[in-house]
Amino acid sequence: MEFGIWSNGFRPHTSPAQTYEEDLFEIILADKLGFRDAYISEHHGEAVYLDKVDTLPVPELLMCKAAALTKNIRMGAAIKIAHLQHPVDVAIQAAVTEHLVGKGRFIFGFGSGVPTAVFSEERGLSFEDRHERLAESLELIMKCWTSTEPFDWNGKHWKGKGIVATPRPASEPHMPMATATDSDGMIKFCGENGHTLLSAFLEPAARLRVKSETYCAAAEAVGRKNPRQNISVSKYIYLADSKEEAIEDLRPSANYELSFQAKRGLLHFARTVYKLPIAGDTITIEDMVNGGCYTIGTPDEVTEQIIRHYEESGGFGTLLLIAGKSWATREKRARSMTMFMDKVAPRLRGLDAGN
Repeated sequence: MEFGIWSNGFRPHTSPAQTYEEDLFEIILADKLGFRDAYISEHHGEAVYLDKVDTLPVPELLMCKAAALTKNIRMGAAIKIAHLQHPVDVAIQAAVTEHLVGKGRFIFGFGSGVPTAVFSEERGLSFEDRHERLAESLELIMKCWTSTEPFDWNGKHWKGKGIVATPRPASEPHMPMATATDSDGMIKFCGENGHTLLSAFLEPAARLRVKSETYCAAAEAVGRKNPRQNISVSKYIYLADSKEEAIEDLRPSANYELSFQAKRGLLHFARTVYKLPIAGDTITIEDMVNGGCYTIGTPDEVTEQIIRHYEESGGFGTLLLIAGKSWATREKRARSMTMFMDKVAPRLRGLDAGN
């Protein structure tokens, strides 16, 4: 098993610059500790966030700065909402980012994003067509990356004449790709093409198992070996000297975020997917811990919970720790990440999803 972080930024509003510095600190630390990957969420503004939460809508810019401050860690968006921009611009931005971050260190993460219409409507686009638009976007992006001469594109959703997309990616035919999706069609597409399947942090093991089986069946049908190694699973993970200490460390920041996420659909998800007995319109850290949504506590407790999730989900190749939160203090977050790599990771590395 390999390890990484998923910088799913949610920090109370100070200034974007300060928030990005905290994100950079965690990515730099992850690189020093030996985490292989850092996925960074693309978060756009929503009315509920105005002057309350800092967002990072262009994670590629953060990656370019982080690349100059790190040595080995790979970076990618989780995910770039590719259907919101013209595919020619998406293709060019990704290629430039790979050249700046470094060949072998950039992953093109893509997807349709959370199922809310606001981001499409802000740009005068149809929300209902987003999956179809994304599929066409990927076709045009691939054409941009591989074409050696100008070309025209006359698709249903995108048009272009005399397209010249330079530079082409540093990798041939393109950099590694990854997606987080609930669409069976996209899961199969990624399995067939060897793209990494990202599992979001609140996904229960039973739901992950179903998606993984769809992904693996598609991969194996075209001759790909050990596809479970290409599944990356993220979890809320925080270590302390006791479970009680962990809860108290996380309580202020977690409850602050949960108050926003409740308004964005988390209550419905918790009740219907996790079957949590939540009354009213609030959700607390105790609800998340008791429901198994947060993996926190001592190294022994965390290891046991991760192995259980691994076995119940059918196995996966990479575990991503959720970062980008104002949990506790910077020092305690660093201690948690260090404890994980020192005391938990060695007990998980032997898990081989290919067997």
